[in-house]
Amino acid sequence: MPNDDPISPQILSSMLMRMFEFAPVAMAITTSDRVNSRYVKVNDAYLKLTGLKWADIRDRELAASGAAINSPARDERRRLLDVEGAYQSQEVDIKRADGTVIPTLISAQRTEVGDRSYDVEILIDISARANLQRELDQALIKAARTDALTGLPNRSAYDAYIAGCIAQQDHSRTALMLAFIDLNSFKRINDTLGHAIGDKVLQTVAQRLRDGCRAGDFVARLGGDEFIVVLPIPQENLAAAFPAFQRMMEAVFTPMDLEGRRLNIGAAIGTACLDIKTDTAETLLNRADQCMYEAKSTGGMLHIVVDDFLRSLRRPDK
Repeated sequence: MPNDDPISPQILSSMLMRMFEFAPVAMAITTSDRVNSRYVKVNDAYLKLTGLKWADIRDRELAASGAAINSPARDERRRLLDVEGAYQSQEVDIKRADGTVIPTLISAQRTEVGDRSYDVEILIDISARANLQRELDQALIKAARTDALTGLPNRSAYDAYIAGCIAQQDHSRTALMLAFIDLNSFKRINDTLGHAIGDKVLQTVAQRLRDGCRAGDFVARLGGDEFIVVLPIPQENLAAAFPAFQRMMEAVFTPMDLEGRRLNIGAAIGTACLDIKTDTAETLLNRADQCMYEAKSTGGMLHIVVDDFLRSLRRPDK
């Protein structure tokens, strides 16, 4: 049978106060003044969450400089308390005493006591959830910018990368060389040997490009059988950069042994160097693309064409 023993208001008040003090979640009681709301009481979990000391915040205004709760949405939360008497699970970043910011969910309820009103707030630290969401967002961005077949960055990743590089070029002593790579006769490989072999060709080229490039270089698959390599090159090393790049391409396009077949995969490659005075991401790619088509027209197994601007930066004997 239920216990019907009466609990006096004094005992109930004492029990609730002990629950308040020892609750594992942060709780605070404040006055309900719209402009000058002040702390009345907080529990240990609140002090632990905020890094504050009760002696420092007792009777202090919530919106005072350095107060734990102070955000642009505070007026809206105050309006909800005035109109509806409560709000639930509002996302609020609070600033700890040490300056670190913690994402929280705050719920509050207004209580009338005689001719005074008070707001009871409950704060839940959601740092772990926020960190998990941030990791998920980053994973989604990475997945959206990664080519599923080769594991290389895709066109979206290239667009973001090159935009960032161009934005920084005014303050850099590093030239930016872009190579547009288009495989030769790739459609014939797919048509005669099948798409499985074609996929392995793309994966092999991607891996060789990764292996041949330096840590600071950027390699991406634009789509189909087209790849991009972006090479940041110190201005003083620009003259020697093209011969080094040519040697790397020769290594990338050595014969491949796939499924018991030896395949000679060549490429047409167009190279362009960023002119910070006139180039955009689009014009730089277009110039490299035009050089690639010029290389394609030669019919050679591996042919590289240099744009006029890059050619002007190289020594005549190169």
